[in-house]
Amino acid sequence: MPEPSQGTEKLVLCPYCGHAQYGGDRCQACAGLFEPLSRRATQLAMGPWQIRDKNQPFRPGCCYDVLKSMAKAGKIKATTVMRGPTTRQFWSIARNVPGVAHLVGYCHECGNHVSPSDAKCGECNAIFQEPRDRDGLGLAYKTDDEAVLGQQMLRAEINGEPLPARQMPGPTKKTKPRPAKMDDLLSEVLDLSGDIGPSVPSSQPAAPGAPMVTPKPAAAAIDFVSPAASPQAPAPTSAFDVEPTRELPESGGVSTLGLVMIMLNIIAIATIVVIWLMLR
Repeated sequence: MPEPSQGTEKLVLCPYCGHAQYGGDRCQACAGLFEPLSRRATQLAMGPWQIRDKNQPFRPGCCYDVLKSMAKAGKIKATTVMRGPTTRQFWSIARNVPGVAHLVGYCHECGNHVSPSDAKCGECNAIFQEPRDRDGLGLAYKTDDEAVLGQQMLRAEINGEPLPARQMPGPTKKTKPRPAKMDDLLSEVLDLSGDIGPSVPSSQPAAPGAPMVTPKPAAAAIDFVSPAASPQAPAPTSAFDVEPTRELPESGGVSTLGLVMIMLNIIAIATIVVIWLMLR
C-alpha cells in the first residue's frame, strides 16, 4: 500500500469488501463507488444469497431477485457453487439448491430437466418455490433456545444416550444457563480450545509421574459413528497374508499316503529294471 501524501490523502475503507486504500472515489479491489447513491443501490441488492468467487470473496450477499437476474443472464450455471436460505447456509451447487435449481434447468429433487418458467417438476411434482425473504438466512437454529436443544441432541446422539424431548421451549420461558459441558463439542468444532490450524502432538517424552494426556481429534476428524457399531477385523499386513481355507499338515513328518506313494514308485522302477535286463 503506497504511503499517503502529506496531508492530502486519508485512509478509506471500502464498505462493500473491506479493502483499505489511500484516497480515491472507487475501490481498487471491487470497483465499487464510495458515493452515497451507490451505497443505497448496493443495499437494495443485498440479501442472504452468496456465490463463491475467489476473485471477490468479501463482497456482500445478494437478494433473490438479483440471483434470478444473474441466472437469466447466464452468470449462474448448473455447477456454480453457492449457498443461501434453502441450503441452511451450507455450500452447494446450483442444480441442487431449492429455489435456484429450476432457474438453471434442473429439478432440485430428482434432477429432471425443467424450464425456468415451470411451477413444479413434471417428473416428481416437486414445487419450485421462490424464497424472497431478504433478511432470512434460513438457519437451522434461529434462537438461543433452539441452539441449546440442538447441542443437547447432538451430544446425546454421539454418546448413545436417550434423545431429549424435541419440543422447543416457549417464548415466555426464561432461557436456562447453558451447562459448561455442552460447550465442549462446539469449542471442538470451532477449534476454540487452541491456536488456529491443526495441532501437532509433541514428540517429547512426558516427565516422570506426569499424567498421560490423549490429544483431542481435530474438528474435521470427528467420526459420527454409533457407539454400538462393531469393530472391524484387522486388515491383512500384506497381499500374501491370507487365511487358509483348510488345515495344513503339520510340519516335521511324512503322512501315510506319502509313504505308500513312495513304495509304489520304488516297485515300479525295480520292475522296469528287471524287464530291461531280461531282454538283453
